[in-house]
Amino acid sequence: MGISEEIKSINPGEELHTCPACGYEYGFHTSFVSVNAGKNGKASPVKSTRELYRVILICPECGSRFDAGWRISFHDEENRVFKTTCILH
Repeated sequence: MGISEEIKSINPGEELHTCPACGYEYGFHTSFVSVNAGKNGKASPVKSTRELYRVILICPECGSRFDAGWRISFHDEENRVFKTTCILH
């Protein structure tokens, strides 16, 4: 697996430090992907005043990428500290 593979959904559970793809146990790197990335210029039906990003976890061992459902904004006029919530299913 590598960075070119699709981003897979992952459930954080009680603790998230082990890669489900290769078993690497020492955590993840992170990257940020625009929520609108890959939509081929199609406008969202809901207009937002801020850009949202998906927090993507990347395994440093095998390069697999995972989306735990976390979203963040880096809008300059907003406070840099965010309250985040994650709904576990």
